Amino acid sequence: MTFGQAIKNVFANLKNFRGRARRAEFWWFYLFIALVSIPVSIAASFVVAAIIAPMVADLDANANGDMLSPEGQRLFGTFVAVIGLGFVFGLLIFAMTLAVWVRRLHDVGQSGHWLWLSLVGLSIVPLIMVMMDGQPRDNQYGPDPKAAERTGMGQWAQQPPGVGSPPS
Repeated sequence: MTFGQAIKNVFANLKNFRGRARRAEFWWFYLFIALVSIPVSIAASFVVAAIIAPMVADLDANANGDMLSPEGQRLFGTFVAVIGLGFVFGLLIFAMTLAVWVRRLHDVGQSGHWLWLSLVGLSIVPLIMVMMDGQPRDNQYGPDPKAAERTGMGQWAQQPPGVGSPPS
């Protein structure tokens, strides 16, 4: 699976918490998130700083000290819009990340409920699980996403679960 295929697949399955996701899809998506989030965060920081500085200066220049001038109010509206867009962007990224995590856990034969451990600081458990290779056959969560690649495995592809492993 290429970088582009992985990202396309994650966007196509934005709200899909069923099925399976390959390791390549999972890790390419994480690289994509890093490549997008870092510059977006830096740009947003500069925009917020460029908005806040004049607002503070406006408050200092204002006689009351507690009211914004019309220009300051416009800046405050822009500030709220930028923060709102950041919040929406964060929710979108969170939803996609959660969905791909659940599908990746399904690929290794585990429930997405393992992610609840992240709330108590045990994120390492699902992280270790997603590093493992997916189950080489259909499982309760769906068909094997690597089935087409596994057909060349001969007898190993036909073995029941838990019996032997393919040669390395």
